[in-house]
Amino acid sequence: MRSAVVLDHPTTVAEGPEVRDLLVLWQHPHTRELVPIGRFTYDGHTYSFAYTRAAEGVADLRPLPGLNDLRVRYVSERIPPVFAQRVMQADRPDFAEYVDTLGLDRARATPWEQIVQSGGIRAGDTLQFMQVPLVENGRARARFLVNGVSHMCEGERRFSGRTMAVTPEQHESALQRLAVGDSVLVEAEDDNPKDPSATLVTSEGIPIGWVPRAMSPAVRELMQHVSVRPTVARIGPPGTSPHLRLVLDLDVPAPADFAFDRDGRWIPLSSQ
Repeated sequence: MRSAVVLDHPTTVAEGPEVRDLLVLWQHPHTRELVPIGRFTYDGHTYSFAYTRAAEGVADLRPLPGLNDLRVRYVSERIPPVFAQRVMQADRPDFAEYVDTLGLDRARATPWEQIVQSGGIRAGDTLQFMQVPLVENGRARARFLVNGVSHMCEGERRFSGRTMAVTPEQHESALQRLAVGDSVLVEAEDDNPKDPSATLVTSEGIPIGWVPRAMSPAVRELMQHVSVRPTVARIGPPGTSPHLRLVLDLDVPAPADFAFDRDGRWIPLSSQ
């Protein structure tokens, strides 16, 4: 069996993007866990997709349309159709408003950059995308969309030795006080029934969302060594789609043996 499938042949070379590697996260219909099933990359010239070791461990996972073999790397100069559905076309009347929400201008709002900045999330969909966190020069670095912003006021949250039920007014006020460059805090959430490593993002003591589940075990590990205070990279005004409301940058010292993917679940099954 071939380990790579070339869907078409590239003819031109474009300038490489700043972000080249994304995790493709699939939400399990029963457990609701976001499983990192794939790696989607782009070098300015060629798109590539490969399933991960985590995908191999999901018994009821159906391969994505057009990407049917878990052990094949798919290579193309065009974005795979299943991912292209997450891109807004420039002739849409709301295109300018959309790319402004993503912090892009029209010249930079390529299909790849739209997915990088939006997480590729569609209403009612099971897929989203996340920039692959890295350890570079002794530092743990990541940019991520804060998850669960629209669900934070549902029930009580236990963290840092206290229990809090966040009201919609408290939640919205905390978000509106944030500006680009501000620091927020991550804190371990106690007794989360869906994620034993659940990690809250808080601002002035108010929970406003969660660290993505794919990152939460590693962030919990970092918290044992340093105070983890991400900074605001992007904050949307009221009315912004909840999943785009808050984007954070993490940049903290990493222990010598630290890895975001300690269990190797993000490693592609195809080596080529």
